[in-house]
Amino acid sequence: MTTAQWIIIAVICGTIEIFTLGLWFLWFALAALLVAIGVRVEWFNSVEVQLLIFALVSIILIILTRPLAVKLFKTKDTTSNVKALIGQHGIAMSRITPLSFGQVKVNGEIWSAISDQPIEANTRIEVTGIDGVKLLVKTAVPEFKSS
Repeated sequence: MTTAQWIIIAVICGTIEIFTLGLWFLWFALAALLVAIGVRVEWFNSVEVQLLIFALVSIILIILTRPLAVKLFKTKDTTSNVKALIGQHGIAMSRITPLSFGQVKVNGEIWSAISDQPIEANTRIEVTGIDGVKLLVKTAVPEFKSS
């Protein structure tokens, strides 16, 4: 393979990395660039040697540097969807029984909710899960403040 072909492989791997952000194809792109340099300075003349060097460098980079890179680039993810409601507290807006759903207000929003226990209106609730578009709730345990 030629230097240009290895550079094209590196660009393709780099592009895939940009769209996936999984820190896998980055190492393939770097390995392809290293092989391209080796081909350019005529260190690797046969395709078999080029592929072997590409595979070895990729494996070494993935094993030795990917865990460090993942830690370095890992940000504190905040749950920004409906799963963020689990553990939140709210108020039952209507009576909820095990056989019929009611409504609860959590973080200023009204949600349909179901429970395996009867919950009266105006009772403090805790979200324990999600079932489709309904929140699974239970009566919240009162918080005691020590003085």
